Amino acid sequence: MHWIQFFISALFIVLAGVHLTIYSDKLSDRLHLGKVWIGIVLLGFVTSLPEAVTSIFSVAVLKANDLAVGNLVGSNNFNPILIVVMDMIYRRGSVTDAIPPKASYKVSGFFAMALTAIVGLEIAFVHLGWPLWRPGSVSPGCWLIAILYFVGMRQLALLSKEDVVGGADKKINESLKKIIWHLFFSAVIVVVCSIFLAESADEIAVQTKLGRTLVGTIMLAFVTSLPEMVVSISALKIGSLDLAIGNIFGSNMTNMFILFICDVFYLQSPLVTDVSVKHIFTVFLGLSLVYMLLFGIYRKNKKLILGMGWDTVVMLGLFLFGTFVIQYGVK
Repeated sequence: MHWIQFFISALFIVLAGVHLTIYSDKLSDRLHLGKVWIGIVLLGFVTSLPEAVTSIFSVAVLKANDLAVGNLVGSNNFNPILIVVMDMIYRRGSVTDAIPPKASYKVSGFFAMALTAIVGLEIAFVHLGWPLWRPGSVSPGCWLIAILYFVGMRQLALLSKEDVVGGADKKINESLKKIIWHLFFSAVIVVVCSIFLAESADEIAVQTKLGRTLVGTIMLAFVTSLPEMVVSISALKIGSLDLAIGNIFGSNMTNMFILFICDVFYLQSPLVTDVSVKHIFTVFLGLSLVYMLLFGIYRKNKKLILGMGWDTVVMLGLFLFGTFVIQYGVK
């Protein structure tokens, strides 16, 4: 029964993700907003709703800290791999060669890495026995994440003008009210299905004895990243690569901000004081993948391997190796 609930919830999240892509692109054109800004702020937030709802529910109700943290840092690994999937589909050379380098990519990529690194450092400090000073039950690292998240979003808002100037306007037939309604309806579906997803994932972790860390980092992180996958592939098909890249980096930034919210809901102590050391390796893997993605965007004319850029092949190898180590190598 729990497996059926898990897969049905995942299916509806995917279907809602399709609508999010289509109508976010229309909202961008209707309001004359940059695709990168829409991808980072709107899609990055909305497609992170599964991570937000499942993680907050896991912490506040299930008291499953490892499930929540594994879901968030694990999703940050799956998101950059979406570029690998896009490169497999693209088949006209390296997909990262087709992505124009922009300052907004550097900024969003930097903040995504910085916020993720803070989580890894805090977990490392706890396992090294270093005490964490904290105002209330929220750790100093999570407070820093919240501050840097809003600093990064403000900086990206200032850079968003570069995506608007000189862009060709599309004729959008739908009214602004209809576009917003579709976005809202899709978001509601994602939120409701995510609650059922969290419940079923926790039961699966217990029944299969795989543990909440592994289920959260791999299985739950994969499913809650399905909206990002649908958004990125759909954006590729409609020619909005900016939307796809903005969604990946924006989602990674938002996931780390969600960790701050989870810490607020976990009243006993800082959230990171009661999680597995395995998450440190997951964080390191995520940082490596984001760095390689940025490197690929700014390094053009790359050689192809089986029709893919060598950078995405390296990313795929890192991800598969890292996943194997997380499952079998880290105790």
